[in-house]
Formats: sequence, structure tokens, C-alpha cells
Amino acid sequence: MRVEVYDRIAGAIRSGALPPESLLPSESEVGDAMEVSRTVVREALLLLEEDGLLRSRRGIGRVVSGDLPAVGFERLRSMESILGIRFPDLAVHRTEVTLQQESASFIAEGLGITPQSSSWFIESVLSPSGDGEPLALVQEHLPAGRSLQSFGTQAQRLVESADPGRTLLGSLTAELGAAVGGGRSEVTVGTPGVVRAKLLQIRPSSPVLIVTQTIHLGSRPLYLSKVILRPEAGPLEIGHSHGRSRAPE
Repeated sequence: MRVEVYDRIAGAIRSGALPPESLLPSESEVGDAMEVSRTVVREALLLLEEDGLLRSRRGIGRVVSGDLPAVGFERLRSMESILGIRFPDLAVHRTEVTLQQESASFIAEGLGITPQSSSWFIESVLSPSGDGEPLALVQEHLPAGRSLQSFGTQAQRLVESADPGRTLLGSLTAELGAAVGGGRSEVTVGTPGVVRAKLLQIRPSSPVLIVTQTIHLGSRPLYLSKVILRPEAGPLEIGHSHGRSRAPE
């Protein structure tokens, strides 16, 4: 329940319904309005303070932060949604869609399938519209065949009829909403290599940020991706909160 309270207040802050420096109602008033206990409200408000959305003012109470943190990986959101905050004209350019008859060990382990199982590989480049240089390369992997069918017809349709104007994660979160469960993200620094560097229009030895994500539908992994970000895509902030990730706003 604290995640629900967190999400509703955070959404009101991000949308401007609770403007910067405005005073938040008391814990009891928030609890009564949302029909939850004061303990749940207090836990949610502490998380909002930790994430920089609220701050306490002695003798006054909690107020909305005047300088909100940038939206980053604190919620389950597609990369075009995250980068779109700084680059509103961002476009998704699909470069490859391949049904692989066998899956590399990295893919098989991430998706919980055998190396002999087939999988989808979908690659996209994210760039500002016009002549803007690429900002990110998104390489997505999902199960195919019976493994994909086991997730239901809606998930199968979204994968097999992928919207070229979105990454697969963008389509999944938009269509499946809160059904898309938790997952894991790993962030490292590396170099892109020859093939990825060509797509990103940089040198193979250039430093890049690499984000690897595994996302579940229910209790099973449905989605694995590797996102390679040029330095020009940043800065990006990473926040941490309790509870299951939700669909993007």
C-alpha cells in the first residue's frame, strides 16, 4: 500500500498538481483521503524524502521540493521515455528484427530458456529527430515460440507485431501496464565494440554507459535488454524505492 501512496503523491508532484514549495497535508489527512493507515503514509513520505521529492521544514511540515530530481531509473520506464525528458523530439529508429533459432547463453540465462530455444532480437537506435546524432542503442531479447505463447496472446501480439516507433519495453509497459512486474537493472561502464560503435557513430573505444535489464511478467522473465548510451545522453539519475515497479505515467 505504501507503493500506491508513493506513486499517487509522486504523480501529483510531477504533474504539478502539488506545486514546488507547497505544503503537504498532515499524515492523518493523507491517510484519511487515501483510506490507509498513518503508518503506511509515513513510510511512503519517508521514501519520497529519500528520493528528493519532499523535504521537511521544522515547525511547518513536509513541503514539495523546489528542485525536483531528474526522472531516471527509479520506475520501470522505457529508454525513450527517460531520454524524452531532455530530448522531446527523440525518435526510435528500428534497425533489426530477427527470429533467432538458437539463443546465446547470455540470452538463455536472462530469459530462463534453453540455448536451443528460439528468441526474438529487436534492435533500435534512439536519436533526436532530424540530423541529431544517435544517443542510445537498445538491443532487446524476448522468448519466441511456445515460451512466448505461455505468456498469453496479448504479450505474443505485442512482440510479433512490434510498433517500430517504440522500443519493445515502451510497447509492453504501455499495453500491459501494472501486469509487467519487477526486474533487475545493472549499470556498468564500457566500450561499444566495432558493430555497436558504427550504429552509434562513435569510435569502438569510446566510453559508454551500459544498462542491462531483465523484466518479469508475473513471476517469469519475459524481457532482456542491453542499452548502450553515449555520454551525450546524460546526465541520468538512478533512484531506489521499495515495492514493485509500475507502468510509466
